[in-house]
Amino acid sequence: MPVLVVLDDTKTGYHRVYPFYLEWVEQWELKGELPVVTGKDNSALGNRVTSAFKRYKIPFVPYDLRHAWAVRNIAFHMPTTLSARMMAHSVEVHEKVYQRWITEDFEAQVVERLMQGDRPQSPS
Repeated sequence: MPVLVVLDDTKTGYHRVYPFYLEWVEQWELKGELPVVTGKDNSALGNRVTSAFKRYKIPFVPYDLRHAWAVRNIAFHMPTTLSARMMAHSVEVHEKVYQRWITEDFEAQVVERLMQGDRPQSPS
């Protein structure tokens, strides 16, 4: 299974990140080495990536990818502790930051899927 390994010498330190959805790895040709991007610090690096998104007319900011990944993990029933670990922050930070990204439509979709799946039956 493909995995992104974030190295020790980064802001967040070593951790592993898995793709959700797996088929996107093939569809968008995401295998291989990441491009070398430099900056004097994390802020400068972030500014360079944001500038590249604008230059290529990508209709969202880079951090939207991180937020979308976090919310998508809910649809995959990923335990919050694992999502937080893969994002290199605490469960408290994870819940505080990403709760606001959960829309009512998304919430309704998750509940609907849960109700149609393998769930406890109501008592007689």
